[in-house]
Amino acid sequence: MDHYRPKSAIIGVQGPGYWWLAYVASNYRLACGFCNSGGAQINGQRGRRTKSNHFPLLDESTRATGEHCDHTKEQQVLLDPADDRDARLLGFDTDGQARRRSGASRSAAERSRSVCRADETIRILDLNRELLIEDRKTAMGDISRLAPLLASANSAPAAREMIERRIGLRSEWSTAAQEALRTHPQAAGALARHDSHPSQLGQTAPAFRDEVDLTDLDFLVSAGVLKPGFTLTATHGSDLREATVLADGRISCAGRVWSTPTSAARAVTGQHDIDGWAFWTINVNGIATSLEELRDPFRRQPTN
Repeated sequence: MDHYRPKSAIIGVQGPGYWWLAYVASNYRLACGFCNSGGAQINGQRGRRTKSNHFPLLDESTRATGEHCDHTKEQQVLLDPADDRDARLLGFDTDGQARRRSGASRSAAERSRSVCRADETIRILDLNRELLIEDRKTAMGDISRLAPLLASANSAPAAREMIERRIGLRSEWSTAAQEALRTHPQAAGALARHDSHPSQLGQTAPAFRDEVDLTDLDFLVSAGVLKPGFTLTATHGSDLREATVLADGRISCAGRVWSTPTSAARAVTGQHDIDGWAFWTINVNGIATSLEELRDPFRRQPTN
């Protein structure tokens, strides 16, 4: 068990934490020991603590600073597992890696700050550490093996029972299992028709389509400005950092894949206030050009 809003201090913020919420039940969340007290392991090296006292906001001006402030008006970065709307923003790929769910668009606040809440939650909580990926892959693999058996009259009852157990809300890795079931729509439909758990698969996150999303690199890849395999570089102190642009606009660096330049930059530097668009550069005709410079012409384009 841990506090969602930290009670004693907030990393990167002067002053105390949310002391007045220390004993308020609605501020408690179930948390694994790793997130509550452990440290991230990246490439075999012990790193920073994960959740700890992190509680960044998209807009610091909304920060509640005392018991008479309305903390419900805050625009928090970390996804809240107790909020179904937030839970729908996080998904998993077939390799068991946590990522922003496909089709889940970002809010206007995220787009204006070039931040992806799902990506930042994955980074801060280290949700793609090796042990988690392995267990998710096992759960997802089980579903993929069981799903085709629903088409057989002989094997369907046993397969259905095992799938229901896997996707049950009290089961470990149930969200990853549900994500795997979504990739087998016929099996999911058969399960729903059997009146099993039709609502447990949930809905996809709501889409925000009022303006162009310039938060990740997908629009630059689609426009041909960046090509898959291009190398991004940056200097942090005396160290050279490198990253690779992927076909879907995501970025591979430090042994992980990130949705946005900002989360990738923060991952390789360990700093929580870096703007990845200014941090990463690419060589254009022998000149180091920042991603921000590549993005600027698209900002000036009409959105309709």
